[in-house]
Amino acid sequence: MIEGRGTGELPYLFYKNASALIHGYDGSMPFHLYLKERFRENKNWGSKDRKRYRACCYHFWRNAVGVSRNNADVILSYLKTHFPADITHQQPESEIPPYGPFSTHLSTPLSAELLSPWFQTEPCVWIRALNNKEKQVHKALEQQQIEILAHQGPSFAVSSQADLQTILDAGIAYIQDIGSQEAMDWSDLEMASFCTKDHSIWDCCAGAGGKSLTLLQNYPNAQIHCSDVRKNILENLQKRFQSLQLKAPQTQVLDLSQEKSRQSYHVVVADVPCSGSGTWRRNPENLHFFTQGEINVYAHRQQTILNHLSDSVLTGGYLVYLTCSVFHAENESNIAMFIEKHPEYHCIEQKFCGGNENNGDFIYRAVLQRLR
Repeated sequence: MIEGRGTGELPYLFYKNASALIHGYDGSMPFHLYLKERFRENKNWGSKDRKRYRACCYHFWRNAVGVSRNNADVILSYLKTHFPADITHQQPESEIPPYGPFSTHLSTPLSAELLSPWFQTEPCVWIRALNNKEKQVHKALEQQQIEILAHQGPSFAVSSQADLQTILDAGIAYIQDIGSQEAMDWSDLEMASFCTKDHSIWDCCAGAGGKSLTLLQNYPNAQIHCSDVRKNILENLQKRFQSLQLKAPQTQVLDLSQEKSRQSYHVVVADVPCSGSGTWRRNPENLHFFTQGEINVYAHRQQTILNHLSDSVLTGGYLVYLTCSVFHAENESNIAMFIEKHPEYHCIEQKFCGGNENNGDFIYRAVLQRLR
C-alpha cells in the first residue's frame, strides 16, 4: 500500500529510499560510484527504478543548495516537494543559486546567476577524434545510434549516458571536455611558433596527459616533456598514448610544491591542482562538501608551484597557467601576485575556455611571457 505521494505522484517509499541514498553518502568517493554500489545491494530495483533514483538524487545535488544533507527527514521533505514524477519535466529554480554561497569569491566576469543554468543542467560528454579519424568517429556514432548534440572541429558532444566504449576501444578517439580542448588551442597566440621539433614544452602537472595529447593533435611536431607528482598517473599516461598508437612523451616524477626543475623550456604548461569548481556540474555533490576555507588552501599551493616555475621558462618563452576553477583567488589573484613578485613576466591573456556558450567546463587560462 502506498502511504503517501509527493507533488509528482511518486510513492512515498521512493522518496524515502532516495533520501536514504543522499543521507548515506559521505563524499569519500564520486557519487556515481557510490550509487553503483547501492544499486548492486538493491537488486530488486529495475532499470527504470535506478534511472529515476539517479535523477532524483542529482536533482537534489544540483538544486538543493542550503538544504541540509545531514538530516534524512529534511531531505525527504525537500524531495517530496520538489521532485516530479516526470523526470524530463522542467525543474523549479533553486531558492539559493548553486554558487550563491561563494558569490564573493568568483572570478570576473562570472556570477552566481551566470553559473546557475550551467550547473543545473546535466553536462554532455565531448569525444575528440584523432587526427584524420573524424569521419570514422562520426560514422561509428551514427551506427550506434548515439545522438550528436554538438559538433566542433574534430569533437562531438553526446549524452553523458551514451556508451562510447566501443569507439574508445577502437583507438580512434578519446574523451576530453571542450573547455580543456580550447585551452590547448594556441592558434591565436604567438607561442604556437614554439610547437616545433626545435623547441621544448613542459607539461609540468600532466596527470594522465590529456592536455598534452590534445596539444600534440593540434601541433604534431611539438616536443613535450611531462611530469607529475604521482608515478602511477604517469604510467597511465604512457598506457593512454599506447592505446591510441601514439608516441608517448618523456615523463618524470616531480613534486613542484616541494622542489624546482633544473631545466628550462620555451613553454611551460601548468595545469595546477585546484578546487575543480569549474567542473562541479559533472559532480554536483562536490559543491555540497566544499568549504570557503579550502579556496585559500588551493590558492597557496598554486602560488608555491608558480614560484617554483619562475626560472623554468627561457627568456622570450611562455608560462601557460590553467585551472578548472571559477574562484578569483585561484585565478586572477594568483597571476597578479606572481607578476608582482616576478616582474620579468608580462601577462598577455586571461580568459575562460569552455563554459556556458560551448557546453563545457570552465577552464581558466592565463598566458604569461618572460621578457628578460
